[in-house]
Amino acid sequence: MTIMENRTLAIFGIVTWLFSVISSAEDLTGNYTAPAALIVVSAISTLIFMIMAVIRLWKPQKVTAVLFLALSLVSLVYVSAPIKIINFILFIWVIWLLWVMGKHEGLAKTLQKNSGLTDEEFSSVQKDLETGDHKAAMQEISEVQERYKKNFKEATGVDAKDIIPEIGKEISWTDIVNHAFRVLEFDRNGTIIDKNNQVKAKSSFQPYGYLLVESPILNNRVRLPIIHRDDFLLAVSVFDEPKLADLVDSEELLVTYAPKHLGPKGLSVSPHHVLHYAIVPSGTLDSYYSVNNDAHMAKPEPQTLFGPFVYQGEIKVQINSEPML
Repeated sequence: MTIMENRTLAIFGIVTWLFSVISSAEDLTGNYTAPAALIVVSAISTLIFMIMAVIRLWKPQKVTAVLFLALSLVSLVYVSAPIKIINFILFIWVIWLLWVMGKHEGLAKTLQKNSGLTDEEFSSVQKDLETGDHKAAMQEISEVQERYKKNFKEATGVDAKDIIPEIGKEISWTDIVNHAFRVLEFDRNGTIIDKNNQVKAKSSFQPYGYLLVESPILNNRVRLPIIHRDDFLLAVSVFDEPKLADLVDSEELLVTYAPKHLGPKGLSVSPHHVLHYAIVPSGTLDSYYSVNNDAHMAKPEPQTLFGPFVYQGEIKVQINSEPML
């Protein structure tokens, strides 16, 4: 485990840069105006950031790490306008890299949490994926999950396979944004469509319905609440149309949660619908999550399955017979 997370290190770098700007201010006679203590703190913090950034970037971005180290050392003994400009541009690049690496750390932690792996087991899986041994990684994950399920059943007498978590309760909405799921069942939850084509939910405090879904990103099948009227109608348009309903059995009906504007805790902050549906050939979901060493696990690209997201005007279930994986 790193002493300082990458995003924290990026923020620390920005703070050290602000310190260096303040401490380098001079008066008309060329003397520093900042207190001596601040100058010392600035120098020490800058040195710490330089060392930590170089260490953190050495493996993934060795060229950047070498350039940053070299220019930082040069700027200590030789200061000129070109050097300052180049050093500042490189500093911005280093901060951006650390921030992106921090984002990937967060995604990795989410994946580890969902998979139930320990730090050591997750590290081993990462090494397998880095070497391209996808089969070994999946085998290790499966073995760990089966062990946890067995221990849980022995402790509680309940089979974990019989427990169906619900998105928004046991699983955060944030964890599923833009991820794809295979729809298995549609539960209308007592919602009806009257003769005037008005959608009437059983209760204003409950979802319009639920989708029973599964995905390689989760251990179990889960319930996905349908919280927008239009998303309920889209599901109805599939399951109430015999030809499309048959396709759900022979092909795959996929769904993804992708709000137009995302707010805190992964919730939508716009009035637009949030679920997007597509009927694709059988086996598409597994192929999508296995390509490029599971790249879509960390960085989903749902448009390759669902096409461009439509939030206004005519919204419909897409039929994508040749998804671009």
